[in-house]
Order: sequence, then structure tokens, then C-alpha cells
Amino acid sequence: MASDDSARGGTVRPHKRGGSSGEKSWYLKPEIITLAILFLALPIFGITAYRTIAFQISEIMSSFNSHPCVYSHTDRISGDVQNWDLSSLSRSRENCGAGAKTCKDYSVVREDETFYMNICRFVMNKPDQCKKLYGGGANVPRSIGYQTADGVCYYMGQLATGKWSLLDKRNPAAGLKLTYRGGSQCDGSTDRSTHYHFECDPTAGIGRPVAVFGDCEFVVRWKTAHACPIQTSSFLSTLFWVVFFVVAFLVGGFVYNVRVNQQLPDWEAVPQINTIRHVGAFITIAAVQVWDAAIRVLPALEGVGAWVKDRIPESVSSRLGFGG
Repeated sequence: MASDDSARGGTVRPHKRGGSSGEKSWYLKPEIITLAILFLALPIFGITAYRTIAFQISEIMSSFNSHPCVYSHTDRISGDVQNWDLSSLSRSRENCGAGAKTCKDYSVVREDETFYMNICRFVMNKPDQCKKLYGGGANVPRSIGYQTADGVCYYMGQLATGKWSLLDKRNPAAGLKLTYRGGSQCDGSTDRSTHYHFECDPTAGIGRPVAVFGDCEFVVRWKTAHACPIQTSSFLSTLFWVVFFVVAFLVGGFVYNVRVNQQLPDWEAVPQINTIRHVGAFITIAAVQVWDAAIRVLPALEGVGAWVKDRIPESVSSRLGFGG
């Protein structure tokens, strides 16, 4: 893993600490330009571009969904995107297919109470207890669920208030939570609300609600395979590992050249240093050319452009054919 110079000559050439008398004592080294772009600009621009594109795609996909039965979560640290689609859990006559005539809402019995519920849609069939209490089905408020008992009927939440979130923020794969608010008043000041806890179980299929807990804030437990993430993208994770391995290669090569090949611990011991310098010099000189064009439009920039150009080593410029 020796540097380019040692590989070509077979011997290690000693390097002087100071610059030559014909060059300035300090300048913008091309290798610094290249490494700065690699380790700073690329991750910053990559993160910004990725989040912008992901946001736009999310907005477009949301506009095509006719019901709130999909959810997407982006990890703020790694950038991983996980998606869920629970539309198969929503009961409707369209989803029931051949069994549309006998299609019913989900129901859970708890002692003397019966809960009728649906997700992402209103309940299809209003319970008979509610129809009797309200004087007809047309008078029963539409809801995502109803709590019924002997002579009582309460609605459990409004469809428009549906809000998705993670069941466990530290472990997105655990499942999702769907919350509905705005139900019947419970104690004079608190409205009933329903919290569906969809637990990820790859073997459960669609599943069904198995239990309801609470009085005013209902918690519905539901194991389903659809609560497991169906897609994961890791653009930022890939970017991180690419940068990590490049850094590991450069650091490892530097240590190898210093310890094994007995090179001085300076820039010449960095692997592929000549390639890095050529790339940095090309970028710097190209930037100066662009800057010169900008100066012709805005003369006030001339002082800054001259400062940058003065810091390009003349030896590098001449080797690359960018003299003058």
C-alpha cells in the first residue's frame, strides 16, 4: 500500500519539510481540497438532497392515497426509511369481494360490552343499539367504532382525527399505533379516544383485534403481519459506510507506509497522494477559471479571486498544463 512515488522508484525519497524557494511558504494544498470535498461536502450535500427528494416523494405518494392506511418513518440519524401498508386491514364491501353481503365490521366482546370497529374507514354497519337510541340509523354519528351495552351507545372517535405513530420509537419494527379522537364525552370534559396498537407478527396474517382496554381512552391490541415494515432504504447508511471505508483505507495506508515502508509521516505517506493532489488541483484551478469569469461580471470579486489563485502551487499548475 505504498505511495505512488515509492512504488515507481523502489526506494523511499526523503521529503523536505520546507517548500522550495520559488514557491510560497503556504498555499491551499490540492490534497486538502480533495479530502475536504470528500469528507465534508459530499455527506452534507448527500443528506440534504436525499431528505429533499424523500420529502417530495412522500408528498406525491400521500396525494395518491385515498385513505390514511399507509405510514412512512425516516430515522433522523441513519436516514433509513421504513414503510407500512395496512390498507388490507380496513373493512369495506370492496375489500370483502365475494363475501360482500356478509361482510361485517370487527367486533370485540368485553364482559357486557360489545365494541364494533374499523380502521381507516367509518364502521360499515351501525349497531342496532345505536339505531334504537338515536331514533334511526341516519341520526347515529358516523365513527370508526362504537361502544355498546344494554341501552347505551358511544362513538369511539372521528375518522378525520386519525394519526399514525410508532409503537416504540426505539424499535420501529415493533409495530404502529393509530389514534382517533373526538368520540362521545366520557366524564363531561374528556372525549373518548381509540388507540390501535398494531403489533408486528410475521405469522399472524391480517389478524384481528383481540382485546380492548380502558374506559375513556380505549387501547385495542392487534397482532398482524402488516405492522411489520415492508420496505427499508438505507441511502445514508450506504453513504456513511463508503466514507468510512475510504477513511479506513487512507488511515491504514498512511500507517503502513510510515511503519513498514519507513516513510516520513507527512502527506507523501498518504496512499494515492498524487491522484488526490491532481484531483484537488484540477478542482481548484477550474474554480479559479469560473471565478475569473464571475469577476468579469462582478469586478468587486477580483480581490477574493486573486487571493485564491495565489495559493495554487505553481509546480502543480505547470504539471497539469494550467500555467499562467
